[in-house]
Amino acid sequence: MAKPRVVVILRYGLNPGAWLARHDAGGVVDRAPYGYDRAEQWFELSWSRDHPEGPVRRTVRTGLRRLLGFDLVHVWRNRRIIRHADAVWTHTEREHLAVAALKALRPRAYRAISIAQSVWLWDRWQEAGALRRALYARLLRRHAVELTLSRENRDASRRLVPGRDVRRIPFGTHPASGAGPEHVRADPPVVLTVGNDRHRDWGLLLDVTRRMPDVRFDVVTRAEDVRARDWPANVTVRSATQTELLARAYAEASVVAIPLRPNLHASGCTVAIEAMSARVPIVATGAGGIQEYLAGTGAAIVAVGDGVGFERALRSALATRARGPARPEVARGLTEDDYVRRLAAITLALREGRPVPAAVEAFAAVPDPARPHRTGVAA
Repeated sequence: MAKPRVVVILRYGLNPGAWLARHDAGGVVDRAPYGYDRAEQWFELSWSRDHPEGPVRRTVRTGLRRLLGFDLVHVWRNRRIIRHADAVWTHTEREHLAVAALKALRPRAYRAISIAQSVWLWDRWQEAGALRRALYARLLRRHAVELTLSRENRDASRRLVPGRDVRRIPFGTHPASGAGPEHVRADPPVVLTVGNDRHRDWGLLLDVTRRMPDVRFDVVTRAEDVRARDWPANVTVRSATQTELLARAYAEASVVAIPLRPNLHASGCTVAIEAMSARVPIVATGAGGIQEYLAGTGAAIVAVGDGVGFERALRSALATRARGPARPEVARGLTEDDYVRRLAAITLALREGRPVPAAVEAFAAVPDPARPHRTGVAA
């Protein structure tokens, strides 16, 4: 029997060729975006590609994207592979809303099951305005299921656009290399902070670094507004490739700090998983649902905006110099293999008319999706 045809729609600029070039240059660990190529054992995969564009076409595409809030032109250019797909996977709402628009425009032509993953949509919902929200609500109903990476996103989605199948699935990423038991701790100790997300609380971190001059802070980010801040002498702000981060930064860190502002999408969960896999102690703000990812790991969770509490938690973690969680994150189903298995299990269940297995929503290793297990819906 032929494998089902799955199309992976990614944002403009993330075609597999460009990603592979980054991999070959040592910039990223995986050979394909986000490890989605792991699904080739169950599906025939096709990928969105970037169509060449000059200044005029680029202006039209990006202008329409700003107007609508999603990249309709990019997805329209990939309509032929979507039309012949059995299922469509999207990485963010910038793609899945455009796929839904295609289905709304020509429902008989675009019948593929669409698995819509949302990341920032619900954080930005109130900013969208009444007309956009009405449009988005209509488009969201075109999908077979919407996926989020945090309970808070899931609950907001169900509340704001009810009557749909919305599920929270744990994210998964590539593990980092941790320091072995013979590793000599840095002196002075190093607090590592990684992130580009707008929901990182850089103001809180700046305050903490000024009150901890005896500790070195390694801040890895591409965000220009972070670089523009007046950091004290004990802080290094730099960028790094994914390969460098996973191979060295976590192994050299004494503690990983994840300062967050209020959000709904589990900002910082990727860094949390990487730190857990390297068994580095974690201090994080309890926001966005990241608490689920850190449950049972011994991580210190601090209230939003509590700089004094964050400093106290960092000093406590540094004083113990203990390694992080006793078991790596692999046991909790937070690898890329698990993440792709979740998508595969959902897709196969929908195609075959079976209930989606509860395993896709559990923080545990995911069984082979080609072998249906106990079904149900996780809380």
